Amino acid sequence: MSGITHIDTDIELRALPRTGEDARRERIMRDRHRFMLTVSIGVILLSCMLQVGDGQRVQSKLLPDIKMPGMCGSRALFGIDCPGCGLTRSFVSLAGGDLRSSLAFHRLGWLLALSVVAQIPYRLYLLRELRYRIPDRRWPVWYGNLLIALLIGNWLINQSVALGLVAF
Repeated sequence: MSGITHIDTDIELRALPRTGEDARRERIMRDRHRFMLTVSIGVILLSCMLQVGDGQRVQSKLLPDIKMPGMCGSRALFGIDCPGCGLTRSFVSLAGGDLRSSLAFHRLGWLLALSVVAQIPYRLYLLRELRYRIPDRRWPVWYGNLLIALLIGNWLINQSVALGLVAF
C-alpha cells in the first residue's frame, strides 16, 4: 500500500508550455475564439446601427435612403425561404427594442440573438482558459446542434403553413 494518504487539490494554475501538436491545436482554438468573439461583437454593433424600414428592408439608421439588398441566397436562387430567413430583421428589431416585430420576422430570433450576446463572455472565458488547459467542447457542440435542429424545425413549420398542410 502506498504511503500517500492525501492529494493536494489546491494547485496554483499556471500557463502551461505546449509544444508540437498541442501548441498547434491551442493556436487554432485561440484564433477561432478570437474570430467568433469579433463576429459576435460585429453582429451586435450592426444590429444596433441598422433599422427595418418601409417594405421590411434593412437600412442604415444614419443613411436611411440607402437600402440593403436582400441577403438570402436561397430566396434569390430558388424562390423559397431558408431556415435563417428573417433573422437579420429579427436581430435589428430586437436591438431597436421591438420584440413583437422581432418575433414576427423569425420566431427564434430572440434565442439566436441571446446566443450571440452570450458568445462574448463565453469566448473571453475560453481565451483565458486556453492558457491553462484545452477546454472540453462537448456541450458547445451539443448546443450548436440544438440551435440548428430548432432552425430546421421552425423552417419545416413555416413551409408546412405556406403549403397549406397545417394551420398555425
